[in-house]
Amino acid sequence: MKEKDILKINVSHYEGLDIREEANCILKITNYHLKYCDIRGQVIKEISLKDIINVGVINDKHLKEKNKSVIGRGIAGGLLFGSVGLVLGGLSGTGTKQIKEDVQYIVVNYNENNENKVISVYVNGAFSGASFVKKLNNIVNLSKEENKCPNCGKEYNISEFKCSNCGQMLKSGKKLKVIFGVVIGIVIFIVFIAIIGLSVSNGTPKEVNIIERIANVEKDQAITINDILKDIGIEEFKNMSADSENLDGFEGVGSKGYRIETSFSDNVILYLDSNNNVICVRYADKDYYRNGQVLNKFD
Repeated sequence: MKEKDILKINVSHYEGLDIREEANCILKITNYHLKYCDIRGQVIKEISLKDIINVGVINDKHLKEKNKSVIGRGIAGGLLFGSVGLVLGGLSGTGTKQIKEDVQYIVVNYNENNENKVISVYVNGAFSGASFVKKLNNIVNLSKEENKCPNCGKEYNISEFKCSNCGQMLKSGKKLKVIFGVVIGIVIFIVFIAIIGLSVSNGTPKEVNIIERIANVEKDQAITINDILKDIGIEEFKNMSADSENLDGFEGVGSKGYRIETSFSDNVILYLDSNNNVICVRYADKDYYRNGQVLNKFD
């Protein structure tokens, strides 16, 4: 059965791999292995799902609280952690490593050549380490079940939904399908939230967003500035940039100047006073707006 990627998460290395601490890497679950890859996708370490002893997610608060009661009870180079029985290495806090704050550690205990080993990474970004570990544990448990077709006895991989020999629907395949469904559901939910966010932001003209961001003004002020630009014929523009060195102070103490990039020029000048009110809009040495009055309009 071809190896397939099931789920992956971006992490940083803490201990257990032959790479530097804090190196960015990818933790990937397939239907056969747990793989640690570099950011290009090259495999650094792969562990057969059947060789995984225990997987858990913990944080710095758990570790610091645990250290209060178990320092000195070292076991196999680490400490037993709670009811899950995780064996921790440098994460125990008794070594030289510093415990990272506000991160989730994914700790994997596995067997290699009859020796128990530990790999620890911590999660980057918004993805939940607990969610990843829950799915990984489910897949590890499936991999350790007796994977033989109940109809014909042929061995199968956990990613198969039905027996390739006789066509029998497989129990573990159904379970894995549920896991796939949950993952897809999470992805759809994230996309849905992103679409909502985009639709909300699209309710405000991009020009207002640009003014608000570049001039560092409140939205109401940005709307007022954009309305003035519309009054002189600039219905839309591509971008806006501050030019403190050449323009600030040109229209009096505290005044600030910005260059507006339009379809016809990138040198329409907007001047604001110290309260972010529009002093004037100028182009090619001609005032198009000054002191509350439209003087000229762009065609």
